[in-house]
Amino acid sequence: MKMKNAIVTGATGFVGRHLTAEIAARGVIVTPLKRGELPATPADVCYHLAWESASGPGRGDAVLQAGNAALTLETLRAAYKVGCQKFVSLGTVYEFLPLPDAVGISDFYILSKRYSHAMADRLARQLGIDFVWCTVCHPIGRGIKPEQMMAYAVSNLLKGVSPAFGLAKTWYDVVAVEDLALGLRLAGEYRLSKREYFIGSGQPRVLRDYLTQLPHILGVSDKVNIGARPDDGLRFQREWFDIAPLAAETGYSPQLGFEQAVKNVGEACDEWPIFST
Repeated sequence: MKMKNAIVTGATGFVGRHLTAEIAARGVIVTPLKRGELPATPADVCYHLAWESASGPGRGDAVLQAGNAALTLETLRAAYKVGCQKFVSLGTVYEFLPLPDAVGISDFYILSKRYSHAMADRLARQLGIDFVWCTVCHPIGRGIKPEQMMAYAVSNLLKGVSPAFGLAKTWYDVVAVEDLALGLRLAGEYRLSKREYFIGSGQPRVLRDYLTQLPHILGVSDKVNIGARPDDGLRFQREWFDIAPLAAETGYSPQLGFEQAVKNVGEACDEWPIFST
């Protein structure tokens, strides 16, 4: 599909800023919307990225997270009304995690993402609008929030403090935010055969492998303190991080790589405090 106009919700956020730049660089006219704003201008594709408290303690606020799900459906309906042919929304591999009996800090975030995915898919079918749900694991780069896991590690190492982690045994995928933006653009441009795709680095690793590379990349002597904290029990599956379906249909190929993405995170760390968690 030739994309001439696009709407981006959450355009001032971490991923939104990079996606807006990626699309605009292709000559597409972009209508950026802040969180809570609904599409009112005709466009070919609506990218829905707006999500309050995707990180931090707000993940545990049930009412807030339910509001995010409601906004997803309102945005989809508004996009349909202004003539969008496709709705592309951003999910997370956290959706695939089983929830234990004990309530965790991220449970309401996970449930809201699952609900948003399922409900938006059904509503899009009802309305007759193309729908793509893109999942991601951990994007990093310029503009990342300092409370994010990799930002915490990079910031502390550059300040001479060893960041503490659990066993870090889970499979993980860290992707440059620029590569995520590329994948999202392609998901909007191409007519796809599926309704859900993973966008990532193409090189998932065990989390501890990412973390132990950081001192070398940053040129520091301090090490990441693996095993200094209790194991969080987080276990992602390697098969969740398969970019082959998107690559086969769009030619998606990550360009930036982990090392450069880490260096880009480091550019902003001087302004951040030392984090203990």
